[in-house]
Amino acid sequence: MHCIRTAGIYHPDREQLDETVVVVEDGLVVELRSDIPVDAEVIVDTDGYAMPGFVDAHSHASIRPWEGDQLNQLRAPPAVGAIRSTSNLRCDLEAGTTTMRLMGEERGLDLQLAELERQGELDAPRLLPSGVHLTPTGGHGKALTATDGVEAIRRRIRENIDEGAHHVKYFATGGVSSETGDVGRPLYTNEEVMAIVDEAHRLGVHVAAHAHGGQGALSAAEAGVDTIEHGGVLDHNTLDALDGGDQHVVGTFSILYHPHGIEAGDADSSAVMAKVEEARERGREAWEDVLSRDVPIALGTDSMHGHLADEISHLLDLGASPATALRAITTEASRAAHIDDRVGTLEVGKSADLVVVDDPPLENPQTVAEPRVVVKRGEVVA
Repeated sequence: MHCIRTAGIYHPDREQLDETVVVVEDGLVVELRSDIPVDAEVIVDTDGYAMPGFVDAHSHASIRPWEGDQLNQLRAPPAVGAIRSTSNLRCDLEAGTTTMRLMGEERGLDLQLAELERQGELDAPRLLPSGVHLTPTGGHGKALTATDGVEAIRRRIRENIDEGAHHVKYFATGGVSSETGDVGRPLYTNEEVMAIVDEAHRLGVHVAAHAHGGQGALSAAEAGVDTIEHGGVLDHNTLDALDGGDQHVVGTFSILYHPHGIEAGDADSSAVMAKVEEARERGREAWEDVLSRDVPIALGTDSMHGHLADEISHLLDLGASPATALRAITTEASRAAHIDDRVGTLEVGKSADLVVVDDPPLENPQTVAEPRVVVKRGEVVA
């Protein structure tokens, strides 16, 4: 048994600091208290503040947006993808991300990385893989694999889950980082979308839909997907469908606005840059509307490794409260990723994942940008 002594432990849902000592055994939190047990070894003794380890609700292991042509990056030989992923994921871990929901790789790379992390062979956040993402022939996100038709969709989902997928990810609309499709046009028929949701839920996993807006996003929401990814141009119809429910919208801002995002890698593509400008112009209004609704929000970096704090900054700039922004990388992110029984809060029985920061998080949410200590499963990892 060992413990971590801090100046206070932040509880995102209660929006308060309470207790100072986290007692850990076998990687789990066994007690929160204000003094050190006589038989416990102190592994961290700090005047900083503890908060739950960060949950990145949307990323990819191998992609680096600032290098451009993300689909071609997904086509890299397996050894290349694995080595690049190792470096990327270490960067995420050092920035405080202790759990990451992955949104698709080719050749089952994310499934293999997740298994290596579980075995202790990979220095990375806890990884929640989707396996090969679903997109139709000619659809946004197609690198090597396309999946067309209801039967092929059901078979692909079954294969992914058989190989260890934690959830299903599909492309409901076009995207910004390729020249394929616009950000609102549906890529799959309603019948195919219903098959995706039905098959995933029947097998006990949740569905994440890449959906910026338009009819594609509305169809996804009405079909019962669990999370809308990006949501950069959501309109009133889709937000009306989401309002008051438990379907999360997962914001991914840095890839669009940060100078090391899409514009660094694809500045020479006029088609991609036109989409970037459109998404920026429409994004603020859409997200201000999201924040005005009763819609749960989470955040992800979308491969901007180490930049989860920038996602917080952008959400704050859009008008979110500090408490909402902090929940978007802790409690709400863990709920969006369907792993809130294990992570997202520091409480007895959950994984001892925590980040030590300089300031009380609610007073200064930007403190998450410079973690002092990162602990995963009760061990200091950064």
